[in-house]
Amino acid sequence: MLSETHIEIAKNALDKARTIALTYFNNPGILKNEFKDIKTLVDLKMNECLIEELSRTGFPILSEESELQNEIFPECGWVIDPLDGTFNFTRKFPCVGISIAFMENRIPSYGFVKDIFNDITYSCEPNRKANKNGYEMNVSDESKLGNAILATGFPSGSNYETNELLTFISNVQEFKKIRAIGCASLMLCLVAEGIFDVYYEKGIYIWDVAAGLALVQAAGGKYLLKEMSDPFKYEVVASNPLIFRTACQKLTGNLS
Repeated sequence: MLSETHIEIAKNALDKARTIALTYFNNPGILKNEFKDIKTLVDLKMNECLIEELSRTGFPILSEESELQNEIFPECGWVIDPLDGTFNFTRKFPCVGISIAFMENRIPSYGFVKDIFNDITYSCEPNRKANKNGYEMNVSDESKLGNAILATGFPSGSNYETNELLTFISNVQEFKKIRAIGCASLMLCLVAEGIFDVYYEKGIYIWDVAAGLALVQAAGGKYLLKEMSDPFKYEVVASNPLIFRTACQKLTGNLS
């Protein structure tokens, strides 16, 4: 369990990283732009800030910006994405988050997400309701997929082959509406808030979703986190409990 001091460190780290992001708003410093992936100087600066702050807690840290071949998924520790929605940030599309999760037994138990453009903080901890700037959140009460909003996307590490995309289209056709905003952490926050009903992505990295999954669960929802061949990639479904099993079956072919 984290102490109140640890929680304050995490929340302060969000604010400090957001300040750095805003200083790079007009010049993010593109370092790599290959296929579906993009890296910027602001990613690295925010990563340095978060690691410096969270290192004060003494827990291990796994970050998107780490040298992954030397990293181990911590049984207990921080999993962070300094800038979730980097491409959005470079285009000034206002759906960008900072994601900090704390894992216990490799399960997201604490979640902290900062909506950079709107200065909103989402947070949760065990046995307490998820909240948005201090106000409690609840998942939706929608019970039919035909009326549900599905939040989804195509992660940079996902399979873009034609057959895979056709299967994806077939799986999502039953939903009322589809929303893809390019920021997994904020899509999950919107599920936790009851604005979206279901979130699904295949091939998404753990640092993109860990904090958001903790928030969905703390808001009364459920999630499936299915490991893939890459130790950091997952197939993920999250929703309110009324349509969780149906959504899992429709999107993954399995009941959960």
